[in-house]
Amino acid sequence: MDFIPEFSILAVLLGIIVIYLFTASKYKRKKTRLLAKYRRARSRSLYYQDKLSTYILKNDAQNEIIIPGITYGQLLKELQKHHSAYLSEKRYKRLRRNPILIGKNEKVLQMQEQRLKETEEKISVLKEKCPV
Repeated sequence: MDFIPEFSILAVLLGIIVIYLFTASKYKRKKTRLLAKYRRARSRSLYYQDKLSTYILKNDAQNEIIIPGITYGQLLKELQKHHSAYLSEKRYKRLRRNPILIGKNEKVLQMQEQRLKETEEKISVLKEKCPV
């Protein structure tokens, strides 16, 4: 009897299963790493927003200039805008469900981390002026 078609189908199925097993764990690690990075950036953003708004409320510094051309109020609004656009809970949930978004969001997340570093440098002046 000729079993070549059955063996061919079996070989293809086994190949697919092996490929899936090797790539699925790699994908899960990448996804877990990205989601953890996203949560860290999100919590840093919320922390800076809270710190900045507390300073503004305590010192009535809405229109006080932090660096030339930017007031504390403008910095807070910019931080809130970027948070809602790139680090929102809705976006996090979409990222968890959709594997296609993972590759696209790595670059966006790197940009947001860079923005948060810049914000941290800007509000480091707050520590010198008045501990929050």
